[in-house]
Amino acid sequence: MRLSIAAVALSAALMAGGPALAGERVAADVSCTPAAEKLTYDCTIMLKGKKSGDPVEGAEVVVKADMPSMPLAHNVRPVKAAPASMPGHYTATLELEMLGEWALTLDVSGTTRDRVVKKLDFGTASGETEHMHGDMKDHGGDMDHDEMKMEDAQ
Repeated sequence: MRLSIAAVALSAALMAGGPALAGERVAADVSCTPAAEKLTYDCTIMLKGKKSGDPVEGAEVVVKADMPSMPLAHNVRPVKAAPASMPGHYTATLELEMLGEWALTLDVSGTTRDRVVKKLDFGTASGETEHMHGDMKDHGGDMDHDEMKMEDAQ
């Protein structure tokens, strides 16, 4: 009997967790613009529930960046994103090592837990920077780097 009471209490707690329930996957949109310092980018991250479309609020978001074309050669220290003024929006500043394609891994925890990988192309071959927008690929969930490399090779 105690077990069923605990199960009901847990279910109620999860249902009261807000728009993005514990089991819902996260969709992310990432937009980055060059900052004043070379190879530094200010990024806006918009998180919402994949099914509900509701903003994911109160989450802790850690952003990791690495270059898929050069695994373990170029990666930057993970940064914690800060909540922005709009619901479901977070901001982070990335200091990259070079221009090119980077895979941003967003580890989301709090009201929901998920991992989303977004690929962004920072700059061009000529060294000019441009506005980057991360809508190329959205790899939600527990995808590891080996799966990403296999997909990129196709």
